[in-house]
Amino acid sequence: MSPLGIGFAIAKALAKEGASVVVNGRTEQRVNEAVNKLRASGVRGKVEGVAADVGAVGGTDKLTRRFPDTDILVNNAGIFEVKPFEQIDDDDWKRFFEVNVLSGVRLSRHYLAGMKKRN
Repeated sequence: MSPLGIGFAIAKALAKEGASVVVNGRTEQRVNEAVNKLRASGVRGKVEGVAADVGAVGGTDKLTRRFPDTDILVNNAGIFEVKPFEQIDDDDWKRFFEVNVLSGVRLSRHYLAGMKKRN
């Protein structure tokens, strides 16, 4: 497993094959770290990055404005907390749902609409 996780490993595999890859993360530091490691690894594809929290509408909008089209969407955003079920309050559940479910819904909806327009 990559030190940056599953999303990094997927991006590296795609870029190694020559695909252009956009790396997304919540912080500029984390995105820059991933982009720099990918570029240093000798991948053939173009590597770009954007820091945007896709668990929020504004983050999804930031990402899709900068990169309005894609051929492959890998939504690897996900969060959780290790604590007893009965201690997970409604605000936590709402936050989990925003990141773990709605981020993928929003991105898929955007990119699917773009694909339909192109075809």
